[in-house]
Amino acid sequence: MALIDCPNGADFEFGILIQKKNIFVSENGQLPSGSEVTKAIRKYNNQDILGVYGERAYHTFAAALSPDAAEPKGFKRIPYRNLFITEPSEHSEHAARAVLLLDWLHHTKYCPSCGSSLHLSITETALECPQCRRILYPVLAPCIIVLISKGEQILLARHVQHTSDIYTCIAGFIEAGESAEEAVIREVHEEVGLTVKDIRYRGSQGWPYPNQLMLAFRAEYVSGDITVQKEELSEAAWFSKDALPPIPLPGSAAHRLICGDWF
Repeated sequence: MALIDCPNGADFEFGILIQKKNIFVSENGQLPSGSEVTKAIRKYNNQDILGVYGERAYHTFAAALSPDAAEPKGFKRIPYRNLFITEPSEHSEHAARAVLLLDWLHHTKYCPSCGSSLHLSITETALECPQCRRILYPVLAPCIIVLISKGEQILLARHVQHTSDIYTCIAGFIEAGESAEEAVIREVHEEVGLTVKDIRYRGSQGWPYPNQLMLAFRAEYVSGDITVQKEELSEAAWFSKDALPPIPLPGSAAHRLICGDWF
C-alpha cells in the first residue's frame, strides 16, 4: 500500500484536510472528496502546506495545513475526535491513518543514518534513503486502556490534564520490552495503586494524537486501596453501571469498554 506523492487528488473518493488537531469537513458535516481538498489547497503557498499524499488502497487524498494558514472557505473545522462520532467507522479509520501519516511525513525528512533526503517507497508505506537504502516505516505508539471491574462496579478516573469532568479508563503507553498485559499491570499499580487479574483483550483502535494504537482490555480487581498518582490523575473511584459520571463520547475505545461494546 504505497503512498503517492501527488498534488492532485481529483481521482480520490475521500479527502482529508487537517490543521493542528482539527479536521475540515464539508458544510454537510461529511468528509469532502479528494477533488474538493485539491481545490482548497491550490489557494495556499507551499509554506502553508506541511504535507500531501494520495493512497489508492484507501481511496484517500490527504493534506495538512500549517498552524498559521488561514482556514479554507466552504469547510467546517471540527476536532479529530468528533469524527469518530459523526462518521462511519471506515471513514474515521481513514482519517486517523491520514493524521498519523501526515505527521510522520512532516517530521521525517532526512535519513537518520546519512542525512540524505528521503523519498516515498513505490512498493509499501515507507520512506527510503536513495543513498544508503535505509527504509523507515511510520512510527506507532502502542498504548493500553483497561476497564477494571470489582463485582458490579467499575473503576473510572479523571485525568489532571483534562479540563472537563469526564471520567475514563486507566490508560498508558507500553514501555520498551514490555508486553501489553505487563503494561496493564504496571499502569494500574502506578496510577491507582491496585493489583488486577484475568486480563482479557477486547479490541483496538487507532487514535490520531498523532500516532497512538490503543489496545483495550478488561481486568478484575484483586487487592489494594485507590491511591491516585497525582501527576496523572485528579480522582479515581468505583462506580455502578446505573450511576456513571460523564464518560468519553461514543466512538472512543473508553466508551466502547464502559458501555459494553467490546464485551
